[in-house]
Amino acid sequence: MFFLPLPIVVALMLMTVLIVLRERLFLAPSGRVFGALLLLYCMGLFLIGIRWGYNITALLPLQALLAVTWCPLAWIAFRSLTREGPIWHWPRDWMHVAPMAVMSVCMLLWPAPIDLVLIVTYIVYAAALMALARQGPDALSMVRMSAARICHQALMITAFLLFAFTFVDVLISLDIRFYDGHRAATIVALANVPSILILGLAAVVAGQGRSEEAKLTEPEEHSTDADDEREALELMPKLESLLVGQKLYKDPELNLQRLARKSGVPARRVSRAVNLLTGQNVSQWVNEQRITAACEQLKQSDQNITEVMMSVGFMTKSNFNREFKRITGTSPSGYRSAPKS
Repeated sequence: MFFLPLPIVVALMLMTVLIVLRERLFLAPSGRVFGALLLLYCMGLFLIGIRWGYNITALLPLQALLAVTWCPLAWIAFRSLTREGPIWHWPRDWMHVAPMAVMSVCMLLWPAPIDLVLIVTYIVYAAALMALARQGPDALSMVRMSAARICHQALMITAFLLFAFTFVDVLISLDIRFYDGHRAATIVALANVPSILILGLAAVVAGQGRSEEAKLTEPEEHSTDADDEREALELMPKLESLLVGQKLYKDPELNLQRLARKSGVPARRVSRAVNLLTGQNVSQWVNEQRITAACEQLKQSDQNITEVMMSVGFMTKSNFNREFKRITGTSPSGYRSAPKS
């Protein structure tokens, strides 16, 4: 009786996501990298399904090579959302080729350490992604403000996913060593169930892209807390004038780099000033200004909620409703129907 192993089913579902989002994926270079990331993961799932579903081991070396390729590609994809310029920097990024090179040598000459190379690669890139995530949503300065939160969540989930891969590989190795691999297929099947949601979220990130703004070079700096506060107090009125006075918040493609370019200062200084004086990251601060404007329109105009949402810079109802509830404690319709104070 013919059957499809669960990893292959998951791969087919992710391929469907990839096809649906194909136009969005190819709008920007970072989108193409995320598209390649998803495609590579689907190929890996197919190989896992063939290995554990049909007990075909001939493609095991290719499976390991795809796995170590996926890790640096995930790092490069998310890093592309943090800064302008080329996605790949040669020769500075040569070290990201190292896992594939080492794995290829092991496959050809010395297979024994293949599992160790795979586990070390997972841990290194999981730690790198987690370090990037700890910088907060403002680190993803090329992502438009309305999408910064979901992109940051996807970054954290991808880091946890790599840690999970490490755990699964260790479990499989122990099962093969002590129990002749009797439970390995079950471990693989269970490990791939969360991939449906996790990689789907990563696919959404691909569509957020990055704008190609002019580069704003920021020199290395060493400042004290007093210097930071003084600089923030000087910069904040200019940022407020741009965002509120010139209604820059209406731009649905607004991101940290664009705001920095308009203000004439590096993105890191903008982020630092907003965080220091408001206690929020830049995307939260921008969305607060958007919601404030939306509240005024809901009370003073007859526009429907969708028109209000788009006029203040939001692109999706889910994001608008979530931010509106976070800031006002109620829904847009509830706010409009409430009696004026």
